[in-house]
Amino acid sequence: MSSISQKVKNTALKILDETDWDVENELTQLKSRVMEYDLARLRIEHSEEGKHRFYIDWGESYLADKKQFTFLRNMTLPAIVIAEQQIRALWIHEEEQPRCSSIDGHIYSSDSISKTCDLCSESVPGFGACKPKVRLFVLPLLKKTNQTMIFSLSPTSIKPWREHQLKLHRSGLPVIAVVTTFELEDVKSDEHRWARVRVGVRDIASKANLDVAIQAKRRQLQFTQMIWDRDYCENGDRIRSG
Repeated sequence: MSSISQKVKNTALKILDETDWDVENELTQLKSRVMEYDLARLRIEHSEEGKHRFYIDWGESYLADKKQFTFLRNMTLPAIVIAEQQIRALWIHEEEQPRCSSIDGHIYSSDSISKTCDLCSESVPGFGACKPKVRLFVLPLLKKTNQTMIFSLSPTSIKPWREHQLKLHRSGLPVIAVVTTFELEDVKSDEHRWARVRVGVRDIASKANLDVAIQAKRRQLQFTQMIWDRDYCENGDRIRSG
């Protein structure tokens, strides 16, 4: 069985209830085991026609009628940025794990290419195969959802993010204090067309949003300690062998 219909799901839950299983308790236990690993991803669909858009990747489930992706109409997305990590990975397309990877300069690979990222030839922009990203833990301010997500910035969007941080630093404000805006900017070259992220400020963060953010920050520990397959699953993230 590759998928489960809503009717079959309801039948399964009914049988559990009839055989004296505590369904709510079982679901609560399952949630406690997976919630630290189950963060949705905020992604960008790049369009050759310039019709770029944000979408949410909720992850796969067994329910046949549950959509994995939710496409957003917002060209500018407001969010509370809870935390940031600088990640790197040299990932061969067919392999399950990166050949070499690091988080905030700390190399996690047992057989690393170099002792440090700064001295590694694969980290040289435009020449090396190691791809840098900025992994953000964000609380998007959307009407129909209020949960923490991961939003990874590609190399072309890292500079606008750094400029945003510099402006906040010069203003004497931490990143968490403001509502950050992420806007899709159309970029074209001779061969490709993609969306670069522009970063700005909409307002200061409200107390209600900060209360949610502080709880989310305490739960993100598992994500901060490793690089996941879903961090490097988009076009151009991995290199072809040979």
